Amino acid sequence: MKLCSRLGGCLVAVGLAAGVTATPASAATWTRTAQYYRWTGMNALERGQGVATDGTYFYYAGPGGMVKATISNDSEVASTRFPIPSSLSGTYQSDHIGDVEYYGGYVIAPIEDGGNGYQHPLLALYNASDLSYTGRYVQLPLEQMPGGVPWVAVDATAGLVYTAPWTQDAAQGTNKLVVYRLNDLLTLPAGATLPVVNTVPLSQPLSRIQGAAAWEGKLYASVDTDKSVYTIDPASGQVAYEFHQDTEAGDEVEGIAAWDLGPTGGQLHIVHVGSGLKRIFLYLQHYAKTG
Repeated sequence: MKLCSRLGGCLVAVGLAAGVTATPASAATWTRTAQYYRWTGMNALERGQGVATDGTYFYYAGPGGMVKATISNDSEVASTRFPIPSSLSGTYQSDHIGDVEYYGGYVIAPIEDGGNGYQHPLLALYNASDLSYTGRYVQLPLEQMPGGVPWVAVDATAGLVYTAPWTQDAAQGTNKLVVYRLNDLLTLPAGATLPVVNTVPLSQPLSRIQGAAAWEGKLYASVDTDKSVYTIDPASGQVAYEFHQDTEAGDEVEGIAAWDLGPTGGQLHIVHVGSGLKRIFLYLQHYAKTG
């Protein structure tokens, strides 16, 4: 959620690297695919927080901007270096975009004011065509989202939008999903507070969820605490461990997107930042489900 500045060169596409994937507790097995992307420098800064997809393009967000690029060969078709408009940074001290989502021609961006103590969690809409800001945003209830809004997920079939607190504690009641109507997000006037339609307690706290994406009726959450992916049943709040991501000690896992790109392309697509001598690198890994 809090990616530091990176130094380095340009985009490099690489093959499979050695690593270990833990056996998931569920009946399914997840395997990292043989191909992934790696970036350094400004390419990493523009992509280092979140990822979303419409099946043709990946949409990235980072501390250095936003990028739209083809899935097939990572050809960049749109970008912006300063995606947070002055109207938001000036009014709310907004300074950070987390894990984004795609829906209906929009990139939906969760925006925080970390330098201001996380007092104004927002969701803002950008045109997916060119990543321009639409002028439309909503505020989220602060009492539901202490510590900012690190990610947003949309279940288009259910017509619902999900967020969750960054730090979760069952004793404090922060181990929960916060649920909103998608139609409210798309139609309320700029600056309105997005009504909460439900909160769903989680069966176990999941602090440091860096991103989540809806797929096949569940939310798949990328959790930085143990570098793993968990599923969340959005109706019951039941949490289940899925798999450990292929990372090295000290890596930071970031946003996640879900789209079935077949057995070689995978269904889950996850951004993470390297560690140690590889800390200047940003990776997009793909995981395929079998069983």
